[in-house]
Amino acid sequence: MNKNLLILLIFLPIRLFSQNLVPNADFENKNGCPTTSGQYRLAEEWFSPNSGTPDYFNDCCEVMNFGTEFNCKGGQVAHSGHGYMGFISENLHRNIYFEYLETTLKEPLKSGQVYCIRMFVSPGNGTCALHELGVVVSQTQLKGLSTGELHLPYTSIANGTVLSDKQEWTCIKGFYTAKGGESYLTIGNFGDDNNFVLVQNDQKLDPTFKSAYYFIDDVTLEIASDSECKCPETK
Repeated sequence: MNKNLLILLIFLPIRLFSQNLVPNADFENKNGCPTTSGQYRLAEEWFSPNSGTPDYFNDCCEVMNFGTEFNCKGGQVAHSGHGYMGFISENLHRNIYFEYLETTLKEPLKSGQVYCIRMFVSPGNGTCALHELGVVVSQTQLKGLSTGELHLPYTSIANGTVLSDKQEWTCIKGFYTAKGGESYLTIGNFGDDNNFVLVQNDQKLDPTFKSAYYFIDDVTLEIASDSECKCPETK
């Protein structure tokens, strides 16, 4: 057998094994620079499944409000590259406003295959942090007409602690076993009110107001290696 062909056959499975099925996973491919809130459409391949309007942040922004290291939501240096997304989960006296991010996977998932889902998160300005984020992997696109919470079975993406570290990006992860044919990935807060943890104790703040904002970067969905789902070292 040709030596070069043998080398290719040895390394090809490894390459396929680690393929990330999330397009524009680092939010670097963009249609322009953000100038105001709710410009999630600037990040190519990503859209909103309900009436919520997530935010896009990139250091190409000409003003500070929607840059990266410092912005109107608190700020964070991008985990990689120059951009990331942000979304809010908010419950104000039962006035619910939940934002989500959705994308079409590069290829449908295979039935029975176990996948590892990872992403990096960092909290922005808010009164609460969350125990977890959720991911819904579906065969059809999620669509909601309101800004209410999407009540759906979801895969928990977490790291065992409250996601409250504003200094560093936190890697969270989870396993998903495919039913087969899933083509869409949706990220957000699918948990109930018990998912909110008060982190800012302001006596002037009405205790019924719960708000958690998260920056998100470097989303990965790939075949789980030997039933493992590991986080790389954070920056």
